[in-house]
Amino acid sequence: MPATAWLLLTVISCTPLAAVLLVRLENQNPKVQLNQLPETDAILCLGGGVEPSLSEPTGFHLKVGADRLSTALTLAAEGKAPLLILGGGGFPHEGRMFSEADAVRDYLADHVSLNIQLHSLGVCSDTHDEALKVATLMKQRGLKRLLLVTSASHMPRAEAVFRKTDVQVTPVPCNYHSSLNHLGDLQWVHWPSYHGFEIFRFWAHEIIGHYVYVWRGWI
Repeated sequence: MPATAWLLLTVISCTPLAAVLLVRLENQNPKVQLNQLPETDAILCLGGGVEPSLSEPTGFHLKVGADRLSTALTLAAEGKAPLLILGGGGFPHEGRMFSEADAVRDYLADHVSLNIQLHSLGVCSDTHDEALKVATLMKQRGLKRLLLVTSASHMPRAEAVFRKTDVQVTPVPCNYHSSLNHLGDLQWVHWPSYHGFEIFRFWAHEIIGHYVYVWRGWI
């Protein structure tokens, strides 16, 4: 048993196995050129790229998924939609719940000049919750289609969730983590690194999440 555990740890930390697993998720949707995407009714940036902060001067801390926000802002700057919808989770602190989406909305409204309307979904528990709130919003405003911005590895599950709620989306995958989607030559054997475990975590999170969403009937 210890030998099996050691072998597993070695393979994950010293080889590109995790990257190979993750790239199969990341490449399910084709890569996009932002300037070639169609104009739609709204841009939706799923949460996961920001953590509200009482210490940072901006009011939030950028996380590993921050490419989601930069991609959505680029689409907004290019005039791809008149509305930017911000999703995200909640962060409890001293009896108060801080919203990721609210933190981004407030910062953009105060510091960034964009010719676009901002809408926060407030605190969302998961992607399914984001989809339900977006579906309600689109019905209320008569919106037909949106640009869905999220991490490439998360896009297959996210797209399925939104289509289950009858929200028509154009996928805009970003935030690629697999080394096979990065610049540089692939090293088949290298010194142990925590990066392999992080990549494996991204892959396992999506695989487990997919089966949980199927079991719950969300996709």
